[in-house]
Amino acid sequence: MKEKFMKFMQGRYGADQLNMFLSYLNLILIVVTVFTRLQWIYSLVLALIIFQNFRMFSRNISKRYEENQKFLKLTAPIRRFFTRTKRNAKDKDYKYIKCEKCKQELRVPTKKGKIKVTCKKCKHSFQVRT
Repeated sequence: MKEKFMKFMQGRYGADQLNMFLSYLNLILIVVTVFTRLQWIYSLVLALIIFQNFRMFSRNISKRYEENQKFLKLTAPIRRFFTRTKRNAKDKDYKYIKCEKCKQELRVPTKKGKIKVTCKKCKHSFQVRT
């Protein structure tokens, strides 16, 4: 059975980040539908499932890749925020700052007082309190 499915999926797009987002959105909407019993949310869930399956089984790989890239570009600031927040929560020995000139993100040690930092990208020097 596994071989038959693998043969069926050859030449098809498959799952990507946009499909994963649609899966999570469907799960949330299903839970909302259970509690609210609103028919239009149920219809939206069905439409999203159909769209998700259409994308997954599509043979137009370049078009689906383009859609996924647009989704990733649109959600990049949100994903970057959560990545930074997670990293800053884990890394207690360093503080992350931005260069005043080029906005490059720099890592400086914490609890060192006022230190002089030089950006590796633009070579701008400035002082920062850690």
